[in-house]
Amino acid sequence: MSRTHDTGYKELFSHPEFVEALLDGFIPHQISSLLDYSSLQSHPGHYITPLFDEKIEDAVWSLRFREPGGPRLYLYILLEFQSTVDATMALRMLHYSASFYHQLLKEKKFSNHNLPAVFPVVLYNGERGWTAARDMQAMVQPVPEFLHYYQPRQGYYLLDVRHSPDQPQPGNDNLLQLVFNVENAMTAEDMQRVAVQLAEGVRSHKDRERVDRILTRWFKRYLHAHRITIDFTAANRLQEIPPMLSDRVDTWFEQWKREGLEEGREEGRAEGQVKGQAKTLGKQLQLKFGQLPDAISQKLQQASEAELDLWTERILFAESLDAVFTAG
Repeated sequence: MSRTHDTGYKELFSHPEFVEALLDGFIPHQISSLLDYSSLQSHPGHYITPLFDEKIEDAVWSLRFREPGGPRLYLYILLEFQSTVDATMALRMLHYSASFYHQLLKEKKFSNHNLPAVFPVVLYNGERGWTAARDMQAMVQPVPEFLHYYQPRQGYYLLDVRHSPDQPQPGNDNLLQLVFNVENAMTAEDMQRVAVQLAEGVRSHKDRERVDRILTRWFKRYLHAHRITIDFTAANRLQEIPPMLSDRVDTWFEQWKREGLEEGREEGRAEGQVKGQAKTLGKQLQLKFGQLPDAISQKLQQASEAELDLWTERILFAESLDAVFTAG
């Protein structure tokens, strides 16, 4: 279900209507209430991150704060689209922000004492709940209080599409919520219902014609990617899609359930093996070094299979707990 997650959302977030829907419907009110949505401006999201050796091509927008007569402040939003849990996300977002600042300085858009605020957002739609650390402090081993100031502190805002308790209720006319409703449909009846909701929700939008074109293109791409076949050339408006789905979605959901069951079994087996390995390593560490700090226990729970393999090798020769988790 998540194979087209990046492409679909990146297209939607190239339009200000959906950035506004994200901020207005899903970001904490103490932030969203300060923003002037009419000042939304798109910026190039293409820059290189040397540490991860990857090119970032995400949506980057800026907008002013509402404060009357105040300085011209900008809020940059880095949207990191994710469909699997990444245990290093806090580190990646810290590096993305640093690389983004470096790019702004390189282009001489800001001075080094007047950089804009950065608001990193992770948009996640995976089946599993998000378990990765939300900020760098949770990834770094505990240190004495006088060293806290010197540790990296950046966090990121997580929007967990499937599991967030803070998202608007189903049926809300927020454009982004309507899209999420489609992606979260779990039965043929749900798909029919939310398709109608999406079509009806767009009718009341101030830019109805434009938004209808954007979402019709997105919906047809979504259906095609998930092998729901309709007459795509005949569907030029959203309201034309629900009737076409009536004799298609039942067959598709049955196939999707079978594929999802097999995929879930494979993922479950792999996840169970990693959890078992983490539990065994935790017992070994406790036997050798005594009661484990909470930060270490959390690190084990969030670790990848490769990290657990590395730590299991180190424990054979390590003389301290730090030596297991710190490269020599």
